[in-house]
Amino acid sequence: MEAPKWLWYIEWELPRSGHLFHLKRIIYQAKSPYQEIEVVELEYLGKALILDGKIQSAILDEYVYHEALVHPAMLLHGKPERVLILGGGEGATAREALRFKTVKRVVMVDIDREVIEAAKKYLPEWHQGAFEDPRLELVIDDGFEYVKRNAGREKFDVIIADLADPTEGGPAYKLYTKEFYESVKALLAEGGVFVTQATSLSYLAGVHAIIRNTIASVFRYTASYSVFIKSFDDEWSFVIASDEKDAKSLTPSLVDERLAALVEGENRFYDGESHARMFNLPAYARRLLESEKRVATLDNPVYLPV
Repeated sequence: MEAPKWLWYIEWELPRSGHLFHLKRIIYQAKSPYQEIEVVELEYLGKALILDGKIQSAILDEYVYHEALVHPAMLLHGKPERVLILGGGEGATAREALRFKTVKRVVMVDIDREVIEAAKKYLPEWHQGAFEDPRLELVIDDGFEYVKRNAGREKFDVIIADLADPTEGGPAYKLYTKEFYESVKALLAEGGVFVTQATSLSYLAGVHAIIRNTIASVFRYTASYSVFIKSFDDEWSFVIASDEKDAKSLTPSLVDERLAALVEGENRFYDGESHARMFNLPAYARRLLESEKRVATLDNPVYLPV
């Protein structure tokens, strides 16, 4: 459906601050039991997936987000065979994990079947056939319940949390708590690596710091990193964690060496130089991370301010 020329899409970042895009076309709209789903075409960004009023990814630069989320953890492990993805409804996170030559099994757990069905139909540029890969096992379930139920029963080399932000009343806030991260740790094999998206480093640095500190209360090694995502108009953050492997050991030369050995095809964004930039945070962020003492729990979770 073509949108009127005067119609604009506003994504609110804070209660009185947001991003404005001309809405060119509405491709798909639905309301699932969990969230509002929209696939639209925006000026400059192109096709985009929007959940509950938040852009999840756009065709312009989805590869930046997904390579940044997936590749550091996979390379830090060194030989990932079993991968668990929590969320990632577009299928692009699975796409990137399945590019690794060592991967034998990817379990993707997403709570919302309607998002996945929309992605299969309207976002083929994202998943690129990942849903048909025989190594992919798709599970429709609450990520928190899946991890809690399987902790200690299954083992994964890498666990990737590609989740919605922790909004009050939303489906994902429990997946940013100490209890959840403890269950994640119990699912990791020896030498396992966990990574999660961790909100905006520009507008929500305090939320990121709480997420990072919560993960650090569970894992021996943690590191924050970030990358500018044009479709978010934001510096987006991630946290990588392990009990055995320190992300500081991934030098630019080692990143390039392991990419050449492990990954099918050529990356569009992530390489050794990009890695070095992502893991060097600005001074304000480093100071905030050093000072933050709060830990998010089920009784006292962290929420976005909007």
